[in-house]
Amino acid sequence: MERSRVARRQDSTTNKRKKTGKQPKTKSKKPMWKRIFLLGFMLFIAAVIAFGAYTVYAIATAPELDEEKLVDTYPIQLISAEGEPLEGAGQIREYVSIDDISEVMQQAVVSIEDRRFYEHNGIDLRRIGGAVVANLTDGFGAEGGSTITQQLVKQSFLSTDKKLKRKLQEQWLALKLEREYTKEQILEMYLNKNYYGSGGYGVQTASKRYFNKPVSEVNYQEAAILAGLPQRPSAYDPINGDQELTRYRQEQVLSAMKRDGHISEEQYNEALDVSIADVISPGEETEEEAFTRAIYSRVQAELEEDYGLEQSDIYGTGLKVYTSINKELHTKFNSDIKSDNVNIPGGSFPADELRMGATVLNTKTGEIVAIIDSQQAKQGDKSYRDYSNEKRQIGSTAKPIFDYGPGIENGQWSTGKILLDAPLEGSYKPNNYYQEYRGQNTMRYFLTISGNTPAVRAFQEVRDEFGQGAIESFAKNLGVEPMYAGEEVLEANALGAAEASTTQMAAAYAAFGTNGVYTKPHLIQKIEFNDGSSINSPIKAKQAMEDYTAYMLTDMLRDVVSGANGTYEPGAFPWDVAGKTGTTNDEQDKWFTGYTTDYSISVWTGKVSGASETANKPNYAQYYFEYMMQQVTNATGQPDRFQRPDSVLSIGNELYVKGTKPKDLQPEKLVAPTGASVNYDEEAQTGSVSWSYDFDGAQADGYTDVTFTVTQKSADGSEQVVGTTGETSVNIANLAEGDTTFTIVANATNPLTGEQQSAPAQASYSIEPKEEPKEEEENASDEENSEDEPSDENNGNGNENGNGNGDGNGEDTTGEQTPDEPTTDEGSGEGTDEPTDRDDSGTPLEGQSNGESSDTNRGNGNSNNGNN
Repeated sequence: MERSRVARRQDSTTNKRKKTGKQPKTKSKKPMWKRIFLLGFMLFIAAVIAFGAYTVYAIATAPELDEEKLVDTYPIQLISAEGEPLEGAGQIREYVSIDDISEVMQQAVVSIEDRRFYEHNGIDLRRIGGAVVANLTDGFGAEGGSTITQQLVKQSFLSTDKKLKRKLQEQWLALKLEREYTKEQILEMYLNKNYYGSGGYGVQTASKRYFNKPVSEVNYQEAAILAGLPQRPSAYDPINGDQELTRYRQEQVLSAMKRDGHISEEQYNEALDVSIADVISPGEETEEEAFTRAIYSRVQAELEEDYGLEQSDIYGTGLKVYTSINKELHTKFNSDIKSDNVNIPGGSFPADELRMGATVLNTKTGEIVAIIDSQQAKQGDKSYRDYSNEKRQIGSTAKPIFDYGPGIENGQWSTGKILLDAPLEGSYKPNNYYQEYRGQNTMRYFLTISGNTPAVRAFQEVRDEFGQGAIESFAKNLGVEPMYAGEEVLEANALGAAEASTTQMAAAYAAFGTNGVYTKPHLIQKIEFNDGSSINSPIKAKQAMEDYTAYMLTDMLRDVVSGANGTYEPGAFPWDVAGKTGTTNDEQDKWFTGYTTDYSISVWTGKVSGASETANKPNYAQYYFEYMMQQVTNATGQPDRFQRPDSVLSIGNELYVKGTKPKDLQPEKLVAPTGASVNYDEEAQTGSVSWSYDFDGAQADGYTDVTFTVTQKSADGSEQVVGTTGETSVNIANLAEGDTTFTIVANATNPLTGEQQSAPAQASYSIEPKEEPKEEEENASDEENSEDEPSDENNGNGNENGNGNGDGNGEDTTGEQTPDEPTTDEGSGEGTDEPTDRDDSGTPLEGQSNGESSDTNRGNGNSNNGNN
């Protein structure tokens, strides 16, 4: 028993030990997902605590509600380059009570901006989530995330940054605002604070601007336009903006009103049947408003596109914008041009038939100095057109951009490159504005006179040799977009089918004046927020082309303005100016774009619908350019001359890219005269030298003013110039005995190398010298015969066909003449009835009769020599 208890105790102890020893092996760890969950939960708690602490901090540092700030507007402030405010720019507002705002106007705003405005307490959580869905299903802008109360708070108290702190403060202040003000008060302040485009703040100002009526009288169609404006004022502006976009936004508002039961389906459809132009009826603008309107519109676009600001960041936040506008010049240009105080043909601009627009910018910086947009808007005008910023076909101002510039850039063409002015082949066959074709001449010449067919050939040569990308990139680097047919760049771009605004063209040509540096045209130098922070202009200059391309174009464009063949009508300036004319079909559009080292100015004039054919006949664009260039130079001083870069070599009248072999340096040799011949009457001692000449060939090779110099070389070696003539013959006289050689050379002028002379052509004529009398002794065997023949002691001249010789006594002896032999008169020089044609050496030409006379060297000589 005793052993049994001990055994059991040992067994019990052993079992316990074994159980204790295995226990760590059976202990299980927590699953990984639980650990992750626990860690995530802890991080969430920490984040909540941190967010709560940050929220408390944000609320604690939020600004106090200030009724004055809620009521007041904080428009964009535009500052001129001289630091002066630009009056009339975005500072117009007429405050109106909610009681004087039509019910339909209030309904339209609430429906599109904040449909649960009367239900929430300042923050609409459903709207925040639903805004995403609405924008996807109904289009962008169908619904925003912020309530009307939040938008009012942001415009009144907060900066435009995107930080979390600002958003928390916005929501806190919205809740606080809802507790202190009624919904009607909040809506009233909101409608009076919004920016509605065209420089106007507040719904009352907008209603009078667009409909010429107080907001208490607007109908649902008009209310829908006004309610849609604050989202994108510049884009949806029914006068200054795109009316198609205005209609798009109006339709969104009407759809929201129909959804909320404020209008019926029938009213909705009726509204869409009326065009925007028929809904609006603008009020007349003041002079200040007209002068700054285009500036304000440009500023809005730049703030969005270049600075990346949203509408809510721009309007009502007190943004201060420093511009490059020269207030004095801008005001003077607009005042003088719109009141016909400019010396132009006819004395006044035909505003009933033409429109005009112009841009003046700084050549070096691309900053816009002045804008002339259109005539001043009058009561009832349905649309406003900023013609300085509206794209039109650019005519021949395209030639440096699409034709000659790409040729110089890619092919290192010289200004003396020879081009052909002749009818074109292919599907595109434009004519010149002048009636004839002028053969071959230099690129400089054809750009100066604005020839069309050479420009098209230059375009085609660049395209065929370097690809259309060479043309595309050159134009796009200057801010000009080509016209396409599918993916193909149209040949019509060569003569100005592409469209651009005066601002784009002024900037493009400015790059020619800065050795190829292009700067995007812009108005804003700097912006400053209401908290004192600022951003400088993000616009950066870029090298758009080689410096030699820019300068060679400039040098040729100088000739347009001041050269003898230039197309600029008003006359040369006393300082260095370059530029180009441009005209489209039927003179629908006329351009002049020109520049100095200081300013680049582009002017456009164009016909309105129904204008007469001759409305654009005086070149108003050129005279407006002259006026503005004179004014800016008078105000700022005479500009420096354009400086030739080291990459350009000047040879004669032309420019070449240094380091390249100028293939077109030497023209084709001047063609020589051919078919020279002499026609001479020895008895009359007069005659002529004549020749043939290929005048057309010489002109095709670029030669002008062809004349001929004829030189006579006699047998004794003496030379004399017979004459210089523009005809193909010259008279001669009194030729000496022996061989006389005539040398004919052509003289002409070539624009590449100046005066040139051709190879010679020659023709000869020979007069045989007279034989001296021979003295012979009488032969004894002839004594009998001599008694029968007469003798003349002064005439010892015997005839080889006769029988008698003069005797030594000098007596006259008369003999009988043989009847079968003709009598020969040595003095006559006529051995045959027909002259003998000879080559240059005097050898009779084959097939010609020499006659039976001993004077076989007489006659006319024909020569074809000298045709090299």
